[in-house]
Amino acid sequence: MKRNNLDEMQEQKLLHIEHNGCWLAFWALLASLLIQLFLWVRRAEDLPLIAGEWVAFMALSLYIAIASMRAGIWDRRIRMNRKSNLIASLIAGAAAALFLFALSYFRFHRLQGALTVGGIFGAGAFVVCFLVLQLAARATRKRQEELDRDPEEADE
Repeated sequence: MKRNNLDEMQEQKLLHIEHNGCWLAFWALLASLLIQLFLWVRRAEDLPLIAGEWVAFMALSLYIAIASMRAGIWDRRIRMNRKSNLIASLIAGAAAALFLFALSYFRFHRLQGALTVGGIFGAGAFVVCFLVLQLAARATRKRQEELDRDPEEADE
């Protein structure tokens, strides 16, 4: 290991810079994916054009989620409960429905089909998101209990 040349204040500033850079990359990748889906990807054969961004976005998302859960951290502001998970899932389902409605209507100009696609995928996104959040909350709560347990209790 190399020696750290930073004092505590510099270390905190660097962590803040890295934090902002991580979230900038996350939102920029998401925006890039959405823009490319609307403007350039017209057929299934075009999907490899966005594969690199998708892989980077998913890797970053999974890393943040798994590392937070392993640390027993849920969120700074949002409580880890069913109501919060329900609200987040409703938002995710509505966003998926709106996005897929717009994408379908933009490509095929069929209102009925676009409403159907948006509704079905929005409902699916809601259910999957809610289940994943509930499982993640359970795993995070379990990890918090493990981290909070006294070392003497763990030995017994």
